[in-house]
Amino acid sequence: MDSFFIQVILVATLAGFIQGVSGFAFALVATSLWAWMIEPQVLAPTVIMASLLGQLTSLSSIKARPSFERTMPFLIGGAIGVPGGVLLLPLLDATAFRVSIGVMLVIYCSVMLGIRELPVIRAGGKPADGGIGLLAGVLGGATGVPGPPVILWCALRGWDKASQRATFQSFFIGLQLLILGVYVMTGLVNARSLQLILVAALPIMISSWIGSRVFRRFTDRDFQKVIFGLLLISGLALVSSGL
Repeated sequence: MDSFFIQVILVATLAGFIQGVSGFAFALVATSLWAWMIEPQVLAPTVIMASLLGQLTSLSSIKARPSFERTMPFLIGGAIGVPGGVLLLPLLDATAFRVSIGVMLVIYCSVMLGIRELPVIRAGGKPADGGIGLLAGVLGGATGVPGPPVILWCALRGWDKASQRATFQSFFIGLQLLILGVYVMTGLVNARSLQLILVAALPIMISSWIGSRVFRRFTDRDFQKVIFGLLLISGLALVSSGL
């Protein structure tokens, strides 16, 4: 096999495993490594399709099932927010905005990792969940990083690890399907990206499944540490890319 495809498979395996463990972060890992070997026009749709495949695989193997009632406010808010974020993009200094988000993530996650008992927010109900989905959609449309608001909010709602994960994974799947639909309509999904997905699909599915088995061994507190640790890395990545 060509060395290029071997590298694609290795990255897909690593990213799939981390996504299987945590329920997110495929794009964080894959984009940072694939960017050195895949052209930008092909990279974005490939990452979206690969991440979606990993999400579906790992979500199907965890015990909790997505609650339509719980997830829908996030999805509605996200669907409204994405176009708003896209419209805001020309008005923003994208680099400064990403660095600002990264700095906030680094500070917040560092504090959360040092707290023994996380605060629990029970107020707000579905309107608050929808507002967080809206914020995530705007952030995703403007920066391509929609995850942190929903992941952080789920961690503070007092839900167990499986319920948290089922909720934010369902949100990501819905948002990724929306983005993928836009990519298909605009012709960004082409033969090259489909070829890469065919090569990476099986490693992603296997590694995501294995990662989801590791997830089952975590306590709720262990899972919180993984979440905040990966978000801290995400914040550092945003800051370093901006600088």
